[in-house]
Amino acid sequence: MIRYFICCLVLLLSMVVVKAQPNNDTLVSPHQAILYPKNPSDLPRGFLYYANQKDVFLKNADTIAAVDAMRMLAIAAFKIGDLTESENQSVEALNLLANFKSKPEMIPNRLLGLYNQLGRLYEDKDLFDQALNYYNNALTVAVTLSDSITIINNRGNVYRELETYEAAKTDYRWVMDKARSINDTLALARTINNYGAVLTRQNHSEALPVLMEGLRLRQLKNSKEGVFGSYRHLAHYYRAQNEFLQARAYADKCLSIAKELNSASYLKEAYNLLVDLSDDAMVLGYKKLTDSLNEANREVQNIYAAMRFDVNREKLVSQRAQAQLEKERSEKQLTLLIAILSAVLFVVVILFILYRIKQIKQREVFTTESRISKKVHDEVANEVYQLMVKMQLNKDTSDEWLDDLESIYNRSRDISKEFNMLDNKLPYDEVLLDLLSSYQSDELRILNRNVSKYNWNVLSQNKKNAVYRVLQELLTNMKKHSEATLVVLSVSQIKNKTEIKYTDNGVGTVLKKQNGLQNAENRIFALNGSITFDTEPGKGFQVKIVI
Repeated sequence: MIRYFICCLVLLLSMVVVKAQPNNDTLVSPHQAILYPKNPSDLPRGFLYYANQKDVFLKNADTIAAVDAMRMLAIAAFKIGDLTESENQSVEALNLLANFKSKPEMIPNRLLGLYNQLGRLYEDKDLFDQALNYYNNALTVAVTLSDSITIINNRGNVYRELETYEAAKTDYRWVMDKARSINDTLALARTINNYGAVLTRQNHSEALPVLMEGLRLRQLKNSKEGVFGSYRHLAHYYRAQNEFLQARAYADKCLSIAKELNSASYLKEAYNLLVDLSDDAMVLGYKKLTDSLNEANREVQNIYAAMRFDVNREKLVSQRAQAQLEKERSEKQLTLLIAILSAVLFVVVILFILYRIKQIKQREVFTTESRISKKVHDEVANEVYQLMVKMQLNKDTSDEWLDDLESIYNRSRDISKEFNMLDNKLPYDEVLLDLLSSYQSDELRILNRNVSKYNWNVLSQNKKNAVYRVLQELLTNMKKHSEATLVVLSVSQIKNKTEIKYTDNGVGTVLKKQNGLQNAENRIFALNGSITFDTEPGKGFQVKIVI
C-alpha cells in the first residue's frame, strides 16, 4: 500500500517537474514539436499550427501541402491519445490523394506515411487485422529499403501481438539482414530487441543473449529512447522468468531514463511497468481494475470510431453519388437541349431551302412565260402585221389572205396575253373579270359569284398569279374540248382559306391529268394548297381549289 502511494506521489511530482520546465516553444519548430515533443505544450501547439495551415492549404486548393498538414495532425493526435482524430485526419488525407491526379510522382511517399500511421493506430487499438492491412498497403508504395525495413518491422510487431511468432520472426530476420547490409545500426538494434521479445514469449534459451545484443548496440549509438525500450523488454523477460528483483531493477532503469528524457509518456510507461511488478494486493487490484476500464473504454472508442467512420464514408459515398447524378442530369439536359436546337435548326434550314427552291422555280416560270410572251409578240405578231401591210399595198392580194393573216395575228396576241405577267397595278377582281369576259361568247355564258366582292388582298401576289393561270388553263380546256354553254365560277372564304369552285355543263371526260391539268395541279401544290377534279362523260367538269 505504501509502495503504491509512493509511486503515485513520484508520478505527480514528475508531472509537476515537467510542467515547470522553461518554455522553449519559440525555439522549437511545430514540426519538431510534434515529432520530438519535450514540453507538455509542444503537441497542442504543433497541432494548432497545422490545423490552421490545413485550412489555408485547402482554401488555396494546395492538395499536397494540405495532405502533409493532415499527416502531422494525425501524428500529433496519436501521441496525445486522440486516436479517433488521428484516424479521421489520415482517412481524409487518403481521400484527397485518391482524387489528386496532377502530380502522381508526389503521391507514393505520402501514401506510405499515412498507411504506416494507420497501421500504428490500429495496432494501438488492438485491431490487428486492420493494422496488417495498412502495413501491407504501405509496402506496395515503399520506394527505399529504409522504408521497407520500417514497415516490415512494424508488421512483425503485429504478428507478435497476434502470437503468430514464426511470421514475426521471418519479418525480423529479413529486417536484420537488410539493416546490416546498409549499416543501419539503430534499425538493427530495434529489430534485434523485437526478435528477443518474441523469443521471450516462446521461453527460448536465446532470448536473453539477443536482448542484451540489442541493448549493447543501442548503448553504442547512445540512443536513450532505444535503451529505454531494451530495459523494458529485459524487465518483461525477467518477469517471465519469475526473477522479480532483476525485473524491478530494469524497471527502475526505465524510470531513470524517462526522467532524463523529461517525457511524460515515458514516465507513464515506466511507472506502469513498476506497478505491474508490484506485489502489493491493492496496487495489483487497482491496476487490474484500471486495465479493465481502459479496455472497456477502448472497445467503446473502437465501436464509436467504426460507426463514425462508416457514417462519414456513407456520407461521402452519398455526396459523390449525388454529384455524379447531378452531373449526369446536367449532361442529359445539355444533350437534350442540343438535340432540340439541332432539330429546330435542321427544320428551319430545310424550310428555308424549300422556300428558296419554290421562289426560284416560280421566278423561272414567270421569267420563261414573260420571255415567251415577248418573243411571240415581237417575232410573230409584229412580223405578221408587217406582212399584212405589205399585202395591202399589193393589189393582187385577195381579202381572204388578209383575213387569214389577221387571224394569225390575233392568235399570236392571245398567246402573248396568255403567258404575259399580270398587271399588279389593276385590282385583282378586274383582272379576273377581264379573263372571264375574254372567253365569253354568244354560245357561252360565264357567271361568277363574289369575284368582285371578295377581299383578294388576303392572298399574296404569288398566289394570285397561280390562281389566274389555273383558271386560264381551265377556261382554255373548256373552250377546246367541253362544248359547254354555261360556266359558273364562285369564290368564298372557309375559315382562313380561300375556296374557288369552277363548274361547266360540258360533255365531261375520263379524267387524265396531262399537260395543262397537271401544270394547274403543280401550281396549287407549290403553294401548299389543294385542287380536286370531278368529271365523268356527260356530266360536265367541276374543280375545287383551296389555298
